[in-house]
Amino acid sequence: MPSWNGDVRLEPSPDDPKHACVLTVTEPTAQERTAVAAITGILVDRGWLDAAITADVTAEPLVIRAPLEEVGPVVVAALRPGPGVLTAVRLRNGRVEICEHSEPGKGARKDPKSRKQTEDKLVDLAKKPAEAAATVRRPTPSCPDCFVDKAVRPATESLLAFLTPEQHKSWAKERLIVCRGHLSGHRYILAHRSSEVAAKNKRICYDVEDRDVVHFHDWSVPPEEEVLAAKLILEHREPWLRNEATCLGVRFTRVFKNPFGNHLDGVADARLTQIVGVVAQLLTS
Repeated sequence: MPSWNGDVRLEPSPDDPKHACVLTVTEPTAQERTAVAAITGILVDRGWLDAAITADVTAEPLVIRAPLEEVGPVVVAALRPGPGVLTAVRLRNGRVEICEHSEPGKGARKDPKSRKQTEDKLVDLAKKPAEAAATVRRPTPSCPDCFVDKAVRPATESLLAFLTPEQHKSWAKERLIVCRGHLSGHRYILAHRSSEVAAKNKRICYDVEDRDVVHFHDWSVPPEEEVLAAKLILEHREPWLRNEATCLGVRFTRVFKNPFGNHLDGVADARLTQIVGVVAQLLTS
């Protein structure tokens, strides 16, 4: 079932997989720590937990008295609300199915009906014979320059679960993959933001056909999840990342309308993130 940042995970209980599941939290961000603590209150309301967690959410795995296919959609809908969110489920035959949580411009956090619809869609996906599932957010259009970080970590299991054998080899060797847009048919090179390729292009995404970089980023998540989000969205919701806010060069062909705004989408956030990136680079140099 979906994990975010690769460090919050739901799995069937080894003691009673049909009636219980286990929530494990490892090295969460401050935002994730608060969110997981809040979600336990929802689990209490549903009768799946005796008491909400107000102390350390990483103390020990949390046993929930409900099957994974029921708990997963509730957790995902609560912790990843809002537009620009989708869940991808990789089935045992290699096919990937997509559930879009909410349409652009509609906030699931403010709309209980939208959250219920999201849970129902995710329950339908959870009933299918799946190997893995991941929930991702749309990266922010526009981005600061990428730079090389000597502490490049291995790819997370979440990313590897969605790679083809060829993509797995290229990721292991060069920390990059090639995927294809489902509408444009263009090939994209997606690189780890701390890789040599990303540092050379100054962006993680390069359009092979139009020979230019695509401007977006999400530095709030690990590099592997940033690549996973871009891969899934380009392959299934391409206009989210191929639009006038991200395709800034004159070489680009077939640029879609931005469903989240206009060409200024993400500019303010990119300026703030660039400052953070510069400081991080100075600290590691």
